[in-house]
Amino acid sequence: MLLLILTLCSAGAFFYYGYEALVADRVRREFERYGVPQYRVLVGSLQVMGALGALVGLVNDTIGALATGGLMLMMLIGVAVRLRIHDAPREMAQAAFFAALNGVLLYLHLT
Repeated sequence: MLLLILTLCSAGAFFYYGYEALVADRVRREFERYGVPQYRVLVGSLQVMGALGALVGLVNDTIGALATGGLMLMMLIGVAVRLRIHDAPREMAQAAFFAALNGVLLYLHLT
């Protein structure tokens, strides 16, 4: 049951954030602020695919582990980017939270 609840939370968030990265001007400006505007479409696409993979992971642990591991890595890179541009810790909290959440999901898929 824990796997289901956490997966639905992660997948829902990444569907939303991935879609926003692909279409929202606000996110376009954020990627410019991060200094990596060329990666916005790639990141948004990977977020949507990661969300799909996390849902497939409910029936296939290998795909779930790959998807949640990828999402965790993406969020750790997000924290690193925010550290590089000297964002405040509160600005990094969301990425850190989703890195930890997907780390837990990765662990659940591997055990």
